[in-house]
Amino acid sequence: MDSTTNSAASRGPPPFDLKAYISRYEAQSETALQRLLFLAHHFHNEEGGGNTSTITSNAFEMAVAQMKSTGNYRRYLEEYGAIEASPDNASTTNAESLELAGSPSRSGGDHHPHSKNIIQHYIEYDPNFAPISKVEAQNQLDTLEGRLSTAQSHIMKESIRTALLALAEFHKKRGELREALRRVFRSREYCASGRQHIQVCLLLVELSADLREWTSARESITRAEHTVMGDIDDRLFHHKLRAMQGLAHLAEARYYDAAKSFTSVSPDLTNQVNSVISAEDIAMYGSLLGLATMDRDMLHSLVIDGTFKVRLELVPDMREALRHYSRAEYGQCLSILQHTLKRDLLIDIHLHSHVPILFDMIRDKCIEQYFQPYSSASLEKMGSVFGCTLKEMEKVVVKLVGNGSLGEGARVNVADHTLCVESCDNLDKKTRRRARVAAAKMGAHFTRSVEGMIMRAACIEGGVTIRGEKQRRGGRPRVGRPQMHGDDPEMVVDDEPELEKNADPIEMDGSDSDEDVMEIENPNEF
Repeated sequence: MDSTTNSAASRGPPPFDLKAYISRYEAQSETALQRLLFLAHHFHNEEGGGNTSTITSNAFEMAVAQMKSTGNYRRYLEEYGAIEASPDNASTTNAESLELAGSPSRSGGDHHPHSKNIIQHYIEYDPNFAPISKVEAQNQLDTLEGRLSTAQSHIMKESIRTALLALAEFHKKRGELREALRRVFRSREYCASGRQHIQVCLLLVELSADLREWTSARESITRAEHTVMGDIDDRLFHHKLRAMQGLAHLAEARYYDAAKSFTSVSPDLTNQVNSVISAEDIAMYGSLLGLATMDRDMLHSLVIDGTFKVRLELVPDMREALRHYSRAEYGQCLSILQHTLKRDLLIDIHLHSHVPILFDMIRDKCIEQYFQPYSSASLEKMGSVFGCTLKEMEKVVVKLVGNGSLGEGARVNVADHTLCVESCDNLDKKTRRRARVAAAKMGAHFTRSVEGMIMRAACIEGGVTIRGEKQRRGGRPRVGRPQMHGDDPEMVVDDEPELEKNADPIEMDGSDSDEDVMEIENPNEF
């Protein structure tokens, strides 16, 4: 590697700033809480000493502060293991069996999907928060339900819609996402203007994303695109939907569709949807997925030189990696991804599980483009360029040769440790030879078929037929007696082995011998 690659590798990722990272997202939002908890568990499981423990402690402190400020006592109890977490964050309690005041589990039971209630090692459990918060939440819920009942009794559509949305916001802050989703669905029936429809559609998509129900999110996006028409006050409405749609495609591993969605988002959309996704996320997702799935021309037109390039200012390291890729400096590009960006990608709640796959796709594409102008290349040299050992490079190249990514005729010479490809002249000769052989076999087959038809016609004209033997029940053939045909008593045809009905006797074997085309299979003929 050159000095640029070495400096990128030695520089590594900058120190992680938790406050700056979480400030990208809307305060008190569900995505902010989910990301804080994800970061806390991620850095706790990392081997790195006291720095990561500090990040974990700070993340848990910020998460607990948010849970207490919003009254989200259910998630609080889930983290401490006092109740069992359910998939939709609406916890299944045994008591409420414990009357929400029980002590957290100290047995180490694995209630949290990430680890075993590690928050207990950083922040002491507060036994008073849950019961007090429950009483306050019940009082507030009774008030909101009373407003809804009053509005329904007076049949006031706008008041009913407002009351339902207030209830949805109440449940959303407390982590009761499925109940919030149900309230928003009901409020859709009382929308009377385009602005109200937009508000409800965005809430439905946001809650579906927080619940990780991507099928429901895509259905809500499709419904919003077809139902919200006419005068739209929010000119960025469709761009917000595209950003959400990109998340759904990413979750379903539809990387190319996700890249197209993110790169088509207007640069004017910054933090308007930071309750789900931030401007930095759109920039990182779009550029990384574009690098992994788009060809060079499309990458330049949509990402590097298009309107999306304004967003690259938010992710300077990714912009640098794209610059190296556009200059065919593939080693430097991969080095920045591996040593500088990988840490930030692995701590992203949506992207972390896709990082190994995307990195492999980018590496394979870089190798394909690196080898494209050559007819032969040393695997050892390629390993030094791409930062891997000879065995690792040989394994990757064998995979690419096997799936045809390096083109027809690419071969690996294990003895010399080289990757080579046949010349165009040899490939053309092989193609012509295969075409000639296929044509000759087709001609031989046609000739045999015509001869069979002529022979059949001659037999029918001469009154000669071939009657197959009848099989006994046990399967043994019985000897048939001679059969007289026509007026000539001398014309006798003995029974032959049974033929398939209407089958051509010349084509009984159903195969063509290679001898029929032997004369054209000599490579010296070309």
